[in-house]
Formats: sequence, structure tokens, C-alpha cells
Amino acid sequence: MAREATEGSWHPSDDDDYEALNAELKRLFGEWADAHGVEVDHDAPELALHYKWGYLDGHLTRWKRADLSELYLELFPRKVILEDDEVDQVMQEAKTFVRFLSTTGLLAEGSDPADELVEHLGAIDDEFKEHMADSSRHGMAKRFMTKAAAEGVGPTDQAALEGFISRFNARSPTEREAVLGTPALRSSRRATSGRVTPPGTRPRPSSRSRRKRRR
Repeated sequence: MAREATEGSWHPSDDDDYEALNAELKRLFGEWADAHGVEVDHDAPELALHYKWGYLDGHLTRWKRADLSELYLELFPRKVILEDDEVDQVMQEAKTFVRFLSTTGLLAEGSDPADELVEHLGAIDDEFKEHMADSSRHGMAKRFMTKAAAEGVGPTDQAALEGFISRFNARSPTEREAVLGTPALRSSRRATSGRVTPPGTRPRPSSRSRRKRRR
């Protein structure tokens, strides 16, 4: 049974609670999309929920325009790896998620009005695309994973990733710095070597594995 939309209902207390609420919210989103004939991936809210919990205020259904700006103009460019054909989908999926929260009564007290959130997403769309394409905004982990992908190493192939890490760490400091970027190295705990362990950047789930719901 879904939780009622009371204050704190969708504010996880720990990681286990987050995983349960994440799954429940996505289930409700999928049911809503099917019932309204909305063509959208049922997992579309995954990354927004992940970063809302881990980097913003942690409340999964309380959203402000400032949250959206930080999420899509700062966190996504720094951390999220998207295929070129997926960038255009992100804002539309975000608008759909806001409409879901609004029409189901799940948009929590303290949120900005839904129409203002949707309008804001449209207003930052071009800036979002510019930031996603700007490699200077990429974090160290994203730079590393992008390089791995360019060499044919997928994020879910653990053996191949470990091999790539070993080969990468064997490169010279100059070669590693060219990939990770000097600012990233200086801010890293491994600033003296530029060596890396498996990074925490989460790529967007492959479109091949994401479940599509059609009219």
C-alpha cells in the first residue's frame, strides 16, 4: 500500500528506507503513466531521486526550482553519463514526473507550485544541454568512465572495468591528468598520483534495458 502524502512520508530515514521508497514511488509513477496513456520509462525518475536523496535535502517529493537547477545544471553535468539521443528526453521526463506528483497529490508541502516547476524546467533546458556538453563541468569519475567507454569498457562489466583501472593506473601522471583534469586531481584525495579506484558516477540505465510504456 502506498504511503499517504503527509509531511515526511517520502523523506527516507536511511539507505534501506530510501531504496524501499524509491521503488514504491517509481511503481506509483508507472501505474499513473499506464492509467493516463503516458509514454514514458517507468524508471525515468531514478536518477533525480538518487541525487535528491544523496546530494540535496533527501525529501523525494518536495521539489523547488532551486533543486531542479542544482540537479540538472550542476549534478547531472558533473556526474551523469548520457547517450547523445537521451539528452533531449531528460527535461520531458522531469516535467512528466512533476505532473505525476502534482496530479496524485504527492507533491509535498513546501514545494514550489507544479506549474512553476514545469515552466522552470523548460527555461533551463538549453542551459542543461550546454552544461552536459561542456567537458569542463564533468567530475573526475565521469571523465574516467567516459574514457573507459571510449575504449570499449562498459560500466557493468566488472572484469573489464578492473582491467581498465589497472592499465589506467599504470599510465604516467601526465597521461592520467590529461583524462581526469588538473582541477579534479587537485581536489581529489589522490591528488599526488591521480590513481583511481572504481568511481561512483552512475550512468543512466541503458535504453535497451529500460522498460518503455506505450499507448
